[in-house]
Amino acid sequence: MKLLKVLIVLTLFCISCNENTKTVEKEIRPVKYAKIGESTGLESYTFSGAVIAKNEVALSFKVTGTLNQLNVALGDKVKKGQLIATVDPTDYTLQSEQAVSQKEGAVANRESAEANLKSSETQLISAQASYDRIAKLYENNSVSLNEYQQSKAGLDAAKAQYDASKSQLDAAISSVTTADQQLQAANNQVGYTRVYAPIDGVITDVAVDANEMVSAGAVIAVVSSTGQMLVEVGVPEILINRLVKGQKAVIKLPSLPEQQFDAEIVEVAFASGTTTTYPVKLKIVDPIQDIRPGMATEVGFKIDNTQTITTDFTMAPIKAVASGTEGNYVFKLIPDEEDGQYIVKKASVQLGNITDNGYIIKEGVNRGDLIAIAGLNALYDGKVVKLLEK
Repeated sequence: MKLLKVLIVLTLFCISCNENTKTVEKEIRPVKYAKIGESTGLESYTFSGAVIAKNEVALSFKVTGTLNQLNVALGDKVKKGQLIATVDPTDYTLQSEQAVSQKEGAVANRESAEANLKSSETQLISAQASYDRIAKLYENNSVSLNEYQQSKAGLDAAKAQYDASKSQLDAAISSVTTADQQLQAANNQVGYTRVYAPIDGVITDVAVDANEMVSAGAVIAVVSSTGQMLVEVGVPEILINRLVKGQKAVIKLPSLPEQQFDAEIVEVAFASGTTTTYPVKLKIVDPIQDIRPGMATEVGFKIDNTQTITTDFTMAPIKAVASGTEGNYVFKLIPDEEDGQYIVKKASVQLGNITDNGYIIKEGVNRGDLIAIAGLNALYDGKVVKLLEK
């Protein structure tokens, strides 16, 4: 009887072990996976940008003053040469009037110096003739030495007076030139109290109000051209050398969700400036009137990925990336000692731009790594899984 009880217990124990084994085996579930960087042919990249006017001019005064006239408002259409705004010209007009008086005085001094020079020239001619006559008489002993010396002294005095008059005229002419330049500068200052539209366009920004004190160089308004629109987008350094002028792209605008537009690269910046991306400008092939400067855009490029790619350039499917309080992460699948089994390892990643093929991964995974792409909520560090064959 005891032997029978022992056999029953052993049987039940074995059954329990088999059930636990089956339970463990049931926990090793297959997961969908992808290999990092496993793509060929053309890859699509999408970057955020904005519509800009082909020509955009910030308007400002060249002088400081009180804004006494503002003729435009936001959204107004303007023509080239149209008066936009003025500042009070009173002080600058007074300076111009003073410059006019100074020039008139300089012109009068020049005319007086010209008359003096003419008189000195006449005296010099007379003194020269008198000296020549007395010198000949002196050679013939017809006049005394005293008369000859007086004639020579008169000639020298006439020459000195002529030279002095000529110097005075030169100075007077220089004064007129200076006064004329000062008058031109004063007139320019008066002209600078008015700002005109340099192009046909639309007022896209007004930064001041009437009766406000404005400084020289401060932007008062912005006028944007209404013709050709451009799109500007920042492209990371890893891709900038693979974009060229004339390359095609597709543009979508969130404000016009049902439409997309063909575009063409017209400018690729050589330097990035103060940002970490390089500005690229595109021309919209067939724009419509609904497109306005400042609208957000999504610019899609197709780039041949068979070109040389830097070693830190990796791609991951969008659905493979999760996020939490600690940031973005993926689940790597590390081969286990047991054949066909993999250990789940959570890995933090630093994301780059998003493309049609997924995220650019800057850090956290390497090309060739296996990562889970489904059922991420059920995965955790150390979990044993197997691959779901495609």
